[in-house]
Amino acid sequence: MSEGAARNERLIGFLEALAAACLWASSGIFAVHLFRLGTPPESVALLRPLVGVGFLAVGFALTRPSALRATRTELIVLGLGGGTAVGVFQIAYQLSTDAVGVPTTVALLYLAPAVVVAASGPLLGEWPTGRRVALVMLTLVGVWLTVLGAEDVPATFGTSGVAWGVLAAVAYATYTLFGRFATPRYGSAKTVLYSTAGACVVLAVLLPLSPAPLTLPSGAAAWGLLIAFGALTIAAAQLLFFDALGRVEASGASIATAAEPAVAAVLATVLLSQGLEPSGWLGIALVVAGVVGVGITARASRR
Repeated sequence: MSEGAARNERLIGFLEALAAACLWASSGIFAVHLFRLGTPPESVALLRPLVGVGFLAVGFALTRPSALRATRTELIVLGLGGGTAVGVFQIAYQLSTDAVGVPTTVALLYLAPAVVVAASGPLLGEWPTGRRVALVMLTLVGVWLTVLGAEDVPATFGTSGVAWGVLAAVAYATYTLFGRFATPRYGSAKTVLYSTAGACVVLAVLLPLSPAPLTLPSGAAAWGLLIAFGALTIAAAQLLFFDALGRVEASGASIATAAEPAVAAVLATVLLSQGLEPSGWLGIALVVAGVVGVGITARASRR
């Protein structure tokens, strides 16, 4: 591949990861509204990917039927490996959101880029440069300032909530690394479809172990929220993110998704009149600087 084509690939991948982050920025709003409408977090964790898998399966059946055909090896690697990482992330994210709220969950979740940068070298052979490490630190500081700088939305730290939030961050980093490994080998379509389907199986096994029974949404409004939640933040966002992992390094894609809390804060300010303290706007500026820095300095991975 020529250098020009490689640059275009990296740019497309970076923009895909950024688009996925923008879609994920709405996750907390969807989840909190579903909780208030009577759907518990354990049920949301299972129903959300189920809806996403439905959209993915129908879409691929109509546009890319070959993505539905998988070998036994692909089913094991993608369904079991990817499914476990995605499933654990889904349940940990929802339980953390329910326990300590969106701000704390997001702050803890974006410890993931640091984990990805630390692990991508020994696991994937994508050793980060000093500049990439500095951009990760800059972005993490920006995320925390953005989250903690929200007016009237204080972060609340509790033992169980922090534990679930940290687990969500580790699972998020794990499936980012897994996606970078699997997507170039199996393609983004198969990776996202069977990883998400595997997550549904994992969650279906884990859900009966929780004290809360499976509760379906009640009413058209709750069902509409759930369908939009799954379509946007699972089907569309996951497909964009896994395709991005086929084009750029895991660390670069992970830092790009750190734009999520900044986008969420801006949306809350514009749409919900939930403003930011000066420290929050400083955090957004740092996140933007880190994400733009990754876009400028991204380079093809070398194995």
